Amino acid sequence: MNRLNKPVITKETIKAMEDMSFFTHAMIFDDLLIVAQKETNCFVLKTSDGLIVIDAIWPAKEAFDAIVAAIKDVGWNPYTIKKLVLTHGHVDHTGCGKWFVEKYHAYTYLSKIDDIFWEEHPTKPDRPETWKDYKIDVYVQDGDTIILGDKTIYVYGTPGHTPGGLSYIFPVKDDGEIHMAALWGATTPPWTKDEVQQYLKSLDYFISEAISKKVDVALSNHTAIDNGLERIMYSKVRMDYMPNIYIIGQDGFQKYCQVFRTLSYDLLERL
Repeated sequence: MNRLNKPVITKETIKAMEDMSFFTHAMIFDDLLIVAQKETNCFVLKTSDGLIVIDAIWPAKEAFDAIVAAIKDVGWNPYTIKKLVLTHGHVDHTGCGKWFVEKYHAYTYLSKIDDIFWEEHPTKPDRPETWKDYKIDVYVQDGDTIILGDKTIYVYGTPGHTPGGLSYIFPVKDDGEIHMAALWGATTPPWTKDEVQQYLKSLDYFISEAISKKVDVALSNHTAIDNGLERIMYSKVRMDYMPNIYIIGQDGFQKYCQVFRTLSYDLLERL
């Protein structure tokens, strides 16, 4: 069977990141919820001491309301949200964080480099509603950990997509069995040769760390990268005898990471 070796990303893909007319969600692990609009998603990790939101989709009240509604729908309490952890300083990930800060007093986490980048280089400089609108409480960097209750998120510096981008590895449970999940925060490669080279260096580093942590779960914060909407729909109706589609094994995770390498090489050929 012929299969694509890279995602199809078009101008419509980028445009759809601002479309707040559609949201969906699913419990993809016992302790991990995914909430998505057409092209961007976030995760909510349940711990023994509250919830951690990872990324925040887009700076729109509709996104915030959808995330909170999803949390309630799976039987969790949004008032137990303790932390908002961000991968990088682009507006489609810093997103609706100000509402989490204002309503739930969530502590926010990002690298210092990308906090400055977010403020000085807004993704949409001509649109004030996309400018930085909340502060970062805790600066994290490569080698740090973010701990809440029984969960530890391991932090990796993966610059390239942005100057201070971060990626994360953390444990999740499927029917009580522990797996290691990895979120490559950088997603697509940047647009200059030097930045792409840095992106590839970061990718190699993250793959090596994922191998050492025995990562067998691939997570993406953009649905175009990993058949995200299809995987969510599968998870919503998955029977108890069916496999978890997010568990792809250690070899599978390394193959998944080759998607980002392919995207980078294709871009380098055009630069």
